[in-house]
Amino acid sequence: MNKTFAALLALLATPAFAQTDDAAIALSPSLAFMPPQALVADVLTQDPGVRRAGAMLTAAQAESKARDAGPHEFTLHGGYTSRDVQMAGRFDEWNTGISRGIRLPGKAEADRKIGGLGVDVAENGFGDARHQAAITLKNLWIAWVIAESDAQQSAEDVASYERQLSAIERSRKAGQTAQLHVEQAQAALAQARMQAAQAVQAQLDAKMTLQRSFPNLALPAAPPAMPEPQPLPGNWDDWRAAVLEDNHEIKMARSEADKRDWMARRARMDRFADPTLDLRTFKERGGQETGIGIGFSIPLGGALRAANAEQASAEASAASVAAHKVLRDVEIVADRDLIQARQGLEAWRQAQGAAAASAAMTARMGRAFELGDQGLTDLLIARRQDMEVRRTEIRARGAAHAAILQLLIDAHEIWGLKDEHHGTEPGAGR
Repeated sequence: MNKTFAALLALLATPAFAQTDDAAIALSPSLAFMPPQALVADVLTQDPGVRRAGAMLTAAQAESKARDAGPHEFTLHGGYTSRDVQMAGRFDEWNTGISRGIRLPGKAEADRKIGGLGVDVAENGFGDARHQAAITLKNLWIAWVIAESDAQQSAEDVASYERQLSAIERSRKAGQTAQLHVEQAQAALAQARMQAAQAVQAQLDAKMTLQRSFPNLALPAAPPAMPEPQPLPGNWDDWRAAVLEDNHEIKMARSEADKRDWMARRARMDRFADPTLDLRTFKERGGQETGIGIGFSIPLGGALRAANAEQASAEASAASVAAHKVLRDVEIVADRDLIQARQGLEAWRQAQGAAAASAAMTARMGRAFELGDQGLTDLLIARRQDMEVRRTEIRARGAAHAAILQLLIDAHEIWGLKDEHHGTEPGAGR
């Protein structure tokens, strides 16, 4: 990436940007209505998926320690016998010993590699869990903001129809308009109230879903307004490269493939079993005979160990193929991010232009109706169309913001997603 883009990314990642101050808003207005980084960091930490991934990381670290220690432990064994020999009397006899398996050369290194790669897989799983939680938060937050905007607009539409109905009823009482106009205005008001009720239903559902999904997220007293979306700084291709450069799915798949490869090597090594050494001592005939000795045992590998090695090799091949597929899938995600961000902005610009034109036309038709140059039916149709155009603009604005934020999240340039394994996170200091 060029130096200018890198500098912009560094600024985007600063705490000031996380608090959505003026400088950050100038760079990326998409963040102006999103919660601050300090709040998001706590919310993501408490997400069940992230907590589960943290526990899995702790488990992987414990497994790594166990593999480093090895599968063999010391075994203490012994026995006691009381023997009665004719003409010689009774003798106390005992034997005791200690034994332990020994890993053959290369197996300890393989176990350490497998354990370390298992931790790498879990660390990237932890990072991916935070990534997915951030995407969920982004989606639910924007859905809530859109629903709030829709409900507010619907309430304003109802108030506008109420004012119009009142004016038409006064005109009817004065004999200046027909009863049909009153009924038309009443029908339009009823439809607006129905749409407002649906908007409130959607608003309550979106707010409930957001609060239930992130109970630690404190919502503002008033819903934030979405600013006009703007393209991100830098070159679009650099943003695509950023998505591919720091991607947990790719890292996790590669680490899993490497782990499976080492497990296959370890299984092939296990076709030659580890020997067990035994140090023993004994006393017989009441102490008349004593001794010390060394023994060993080696399992003879057969069909079972060969099959285990074959299975591990096939699983390694499957993991390698899966890693290539993940890379391809992430490339598709990166390309889709760019398409949605660029086209989302263009779609919103068109929707904004349509909304401005519709508002101007509706205003002109309203003045023409007041002057008697326009019928009420045409005015009501124009207002209904204007309502739909404004709703389309709200949704296009939200979709553009969502696409920009998706690109920022996938590039790990907001909410501390680039620093999953530092500080007090599980696995820190490894």
